[in-house]
Amino acid sequence: MSKISCDPIPIFVMQKKSIYLFFLLIALITFNRCANPVSPTGGPKDTQPPEVLKCYPPNFSPFFHGEEIKIEFDEFVDLETGNNQIIISPPWLPNTDYKLRGKSIVIKLDDTLHTNTTYSFNFGNTISDITEKNVLQNFTYVFSTGAYVDSLSIEGRIIDAFDLSPQKNVLAMLYVDDNDTIPFDSLPYKVRPFYLTRTNENGEFRLGNLSVSPFKLFALKDINNDFLYNLPDEKIAFSDSLVKGAYFAPSIPDTVQSDSLDLEDSLTIQPEKHLFFTMRLFQYYDSIQRILKSKVIQDDQIGIYFRYPTIQPQFIPLNFSSQTDWKIEEINKNHDTIFMWLKQIPADSLILQVTDNGKIIDTLEIDLLKKKEKDKEGKKEGTKPKRLKINTNTSNGFLNQYTGDLVLRFSYPLTRYDFSSVSLIDHNDTVKPGLVMMDSIMRAIKVLHKWKEEGKYRIIIPDSSFYSINDLTNDSVIIPFKTRMAKEFGSLKLKIDFKTGEGPFIIQLLNEKDAVAEQRILNGPEQIEFTFISAGKYKLKAIRDCNKNKRWDTGDYLKKLQPEEVFVFPETIEIRANWDVEQTWSL
Repeated sequence: MSKISCDPIPIFVMQKKSIYLFFLLIALITFNRCANPVSPTGGPKDTQPPEVLKCYPPNFSPFFHGEEIKIEFDEFVDLETGNNQIIISPPWLPNTDYKLRGKSIVIKLDDTLHTNTTYSFNFGNTISDITEKNVLQNFTYVFSTGAYVDSLSIEGRIIDAFDLSPQKNVLAMLYVDDNDTIPFDSLPYKVRPFYLTRTNENGEFRLGNLSVSPFKLFALKDINNDFLYNLPDEKIAFSDSLVKGAYFAPSIPDTVQSDSLDLEDSLTIQPEKHLFFTMRLFQYYDSIQRILKSKVIQDDQIGIYFRYPTIQPQFIPLNFSSQTDWKIEEINKNHDTIFMWLKQIPADSLILQVTDNGKIIDTLEIDLLKKKEKDKEGKKEGTKPKRLKINTNTSNGFLNQYTGDLVLRFSYPLTRYDFSSVSLIDHNDTVKPGLVMMDSIMRAIKVLHKWKEEGKYRIIIPDSSFYSINDLTNDSVIIPFKTRMAKEFGSLKLKIDFKTGEGPFIIQLLNEKDAVAEQRILNGPEQIEFTFISAGKYKLKAIRDCNKNKRWDTGDYLKKLQPEEVFVFPETIEIRANWDVEQTWSL
């Protein structure tokens, strides 16, 4: 009989089994994860435009005599050839054809090339990758049929004429006087430019590979992408005289990419002195007076808005007798808006012939009934009847008594009033304030009183103290307000020197919303002071008022008039309470 061993299993055999089971468990977990795949992440989004790897022939090649150009990229690209976005300078190759071949753009030249001429192909915003549409901006391919590539350049910056802000994506364009049928000054209206580029984020531009010819420099905010100045709302800028290129290292990143060829340039002739051209972009408005709009503001009140300040406006009704006393007029401070309060109009509409300075401007037809019906539909049953409204010149319940007295302004001109019914509570004392009518149409009343610092006041106006032209009357009104302390305000002393020429200058103090807080007109060097200014941040702006009409005027290309020059103080001025600021500004 064999003997059965009862000895314990060796420890190392048990360890081998444990290790085996452990690896088996790991394998099962791995298999389970592989059986349930997770969607792969896409990685970071591609934000880079295509990159040019090689050009055949190389970019900036001399002695070019071929019929095909190949531009190779690092990825597949798309090319937008519509809307004439690809600009060839000089523009003498109208039959050029563009094809996509793999990761390349192939250009077929089907026209005869001129001898000893530098050509450039500005692709603008037409090249992008096919996945994310990242645009390769202003890539330019250049070659010359002669022994050298023209190397002169013109640099500049385009800013808004009114606020001096840089203007991006504006066309900077050059024209050559080589057209026998079109006057030189008319070229921007009729033909595409000889050379062009677009401004960058800072409004800067560089036009490169230019010949030694003189050029007309023109800028265009092109709305319809046709490279012509042919829309009234397109903004333009122009140089006062012809310009020439110069040779210099670009001060802004060049949009022209090359294959780093060391070529002879065009400077066998002494170049012009390097100039940097600052151009002021403006929108031209013709000098003809026009009505911009007219509207019903409220019942029995209309507004008529003119393009320019009026000289002698007249309004003749055509659908009823003009001999009746049918309106009361009020003109705004700039004389370009006229408000009318209508009396008893015997019609549901108002047909007006509008003239200014003896010339007929327009004929308006204003529907008066439509506004009334809309207001009537919007009223709920039981709504209170319409009353005469009263506003004041207080701000957030405070009156700046250092800049003027309290003013009561009514929603309609008055016909009757009872000044004796109005009371003023000065702290705990009740007094009868002085009331003075401020205007001829009786819409504003000044409240005269000896105001105290940090005073608490209330104006009490009983019901039916005032009656308007349409027999509206006021509700009982209590208007609480407080006056300010002198130490709550600051002041600005400004010394101005004229170094850029004669005035007059319009000096404007702008608040944080760029609204004009105060304005002065100077005819020569002077020290001015803005007092009792609320604490905050302000800007200073100056306008050279060439025609002395007390406002900024735009330019006129055909008359060779630049927009009136604007200056902006280089620093933001912080006004603090109970603090005096002094500044010197050289214009």
